[in-house]
Amino acid sequence: MNTIFSLSLKAAAREPFLLFWSILMPMGGTLILGSLIGNPDYSIKITTGMMAMGILFYAFTTTVFSLLSQRRRGVYQLLKVTPLSLSRYIISVSGAWTLVSLICAMLVLSVGSIFFHLDLTIASVARIGIICVLGAMGYVFLSFFISGLCKTEAQTSIATNLITMPLLLGSEAFYSLDAAPSWVKTIVFVNPFQWLLNGLRSGISGNIHNWSISLVALVVFLGATLVLAIGSFKSTDQ
Repeated sequence: MNTIFSLSLKAAAREPFLLFWSILMPMGGTLILGSLIGNPDYSIKITTGMMAMGILFYAFTTTVFSLLSQRRRGVYQLLKVTPLSLSRYIISVSGAWTLVSLICAMLVLSVGSIFFHLDLTIASVARIGIICVLGAMGYVFLSFFISGLCKTEAQTSIATNLITMPLLLGSEAFYSLDAAPSWVKTIVFVNPFQWLLNGLRSGISGNIHNWSISLVALVVFLGATLVLAIGSFKSTDQ
């Protein structure tokens, strides 16, 4: 398991999508938009929004393509004739991808905290880290499910865009939806990406009540995506 974990980390470090979509773009967006608006409250909003976006783009979008490649090469079928079980392999690669997502998010948080002088404590960073891990794991498991549905890179590209765009646009990552119609607020309420945002922002502000609600919501999301991921392997084996 340690070998698979290390190899997954090394492969992630060489991934060009990771460098741009989960590190450079979120960092640049945080600095540019935060500077243009110049509002302390928006500084926290844009920093956490870019953190969540980086997690989504890596833990979901990038890993879907990686998993599709592995499925097409027959990696999961080959595991059946090796001492390493499928479950241990999944745990190893999922753990590595979750760790990479956490590192990306913390890099963006570091840039935002330094540039905007955010008041962070050890407790707030710990709360943010827990939310990042739960959110990243949920999207990694969702990527297992989506990769099982897609057969080509074109299908994968369409599927990831159809999922990520509504998640981003139907949230308060970059703008407020307080004045939006009630049906839009309903979408925001059930949007798992918004749960990730709420957890990050309440983790910084120290609102334990809202943070706990986000924590529970993300645990439910993680459980649901885990069931979907397991189901995708069962359907592949049949």
